[in-house]
Amino acid sequence: MEINKIRESIALHNGLQNIDDIYTFYYDETNNIRKLYLSDFGLNVEQEDNFVLAGIVHKGTHHNSDFASLFDTLKLQKTAKELKLKHVAKGSFIDMLKSRKLNKILDWLSENGFYIHYFNLNIVYWSVIDIIDSIISEAENSTFIINHLQLKGDFYEVITSTKVDFLRELNHFNYPDVKQEKFHAFCNWMISLVRTHSDMLPNHRANMLQNLFEEALTLDDLPFISGGHGKELINNFLIFYLQKLYIFKNSWHIFDEEEQIQNLIEGISWTDNGNPLKNYEFVNSHDNSAVQISDVIAGFLGKYFTYLKNVNSNQLRVDVVSLDEQQVNTFVALKRLIDHSDTLSRGLFTVVNSENERIKHDLFYKSCCL
Repeated sequence: MEINKIRESIALHNGLQNIDDIYTFYYDETNNIRKLYLSDFGLNVEQEDNFVLAGIVHKGTHHNSDFASLFDTLKLQKTAKELKLKHVAKGSFIDMLKSRKLNKILDWLSENGFYIHYFNLNIVYWSVIDIIDSIISEAENSTFIINHLQLKGDFYEVITSTKVDFLRELNHFNYPDVKQEKFHAFCNWMISLVRTHSDMLPNHRANMLQNLFEEALTLDDLPFISGGHGKELINNFLIFYLQKLYIFKNSWHIFDEEEQIQNLIEGISWTDNGNPLKNYEFVNSHDNSAVQISDVIAGFLGKYFTYLKNVNSNQLRVDVVSLDEQQVNTFVALKRLIDHSDTLSRGLFTVVNSENERIKHDLFYKSCCL
């Protein structure tokens, strides 16, 4: 597979800078459920925490960093064979902000020329937005195209208000393989769903979402929600591991061992202008301090992004004003790293979540760091 066409398209569309430079990426993950599928009871998993693939990154191929000195200052228990998030912070996201050890790691990364990167995925949002994309792609309505993120966000807010019933009904329609003879019934169900819960959206936004599904009734096909493996929402997380490999093609990417993903990646033949490309390796985290730090970053961000998904805006405001000095310092240290990394390249961050989650991120970001 030749990578440059898709790479150039993504870079141009998102205005990514400095992606041709040479970096070394380190990765770990959190909340990798392996597979997500519909069942008679909703989903095959009890918790729908955000999947996060994240870690640290530095310029060039080598970095003269003294991880041993950092680890010594953390005063880990002698029984700890390697650094894990649980050794420096525990509990909820708000609780983790109290950790001086976590604060120390974040400050050390900034002081020693490191950046961070992350891929943040709301797994339910990702699994259902094909419904919206399928209609927009076929309707070719400019209003829907311009407002596609709003429509997806509003749809997600509607379904989360009745998530159990919604998922059971999706299961009944064998989503994502809705048969053509059931398209009208499927769309009429969506229209009814929006009408029933329209009071949770501004009138003009509820009307636009309803209009979208009414438009779907006039279409012959909804390609993104048919022809798939019925009831299988996520088969694996491979595509999320691949993204930075081709965007930052000149860099070296070091992953914690993950047998399933490793086998899948090694089955892909990539070329860069016709030349074979292999710019990654999998290592045992026990032998790599940078991957261990990436475990801390990925786990902490996983807590943060899942918090944003679940908290309502009023509770978020209460949480922010209740933070003590240490909690604020820890979040400011995280913000400093994110801002510094974003200045280097927006390509370091990828987010697949709802509009409301992004609004809450901005609210926490601004309110906490005034």
